[in-house]
Amino acid sequence: MRVWMSYSEACVGDRRGVGYNRVFKAMKRRVLFICTANQNRSPTAEALLARSQRYEARSAGISPLATRPVTRDLLEWADLIFVMDERYDRHRTQLLELFPEVEGLAEKIIVLNIPDIYERDSPELIALLRQRLQHWLPDLDV
Repeated sequence: MRVWMSYSEACVGDRRGVGYNRVFKAMKRRVLFICTANQNRSPTAEALLARSQRYEARSAGISPLATRPVTRDLLEWADLIFVMDERYDRHRTQLLELFPEVEGLAEKIIVLNIPDIYERDSPELIALLRQRLQHWLPDLDV
């Protein structure tokens, strides 16, 4: 028996149920960041949310040689998937080609348009991530 529910399940669940508000408020939204090699952009984004009270973040790379390669389990785990770049790196396109069996994948992917020109944890990358994520995570608490 499954004892957990995803953020999206809680959003469409029965709001009149006993304990619903407590479960809903305590639940963290699961966010996955994807770049090419999982060395600079996505680990920086994951670290940015590491102490968040509202979000649980993980990161992965689209390349099979990535530090942490993306898997079907990670994609299914995530409520939102932020890919760093589509124009040059084709992250969204590659995910959809590599994992056509993941239900609802296209709807969960958001392109941040952050090119692979930044060093890990650089102030410029952190500022850009905060700016781009603000629209999608307006209650970002970090």
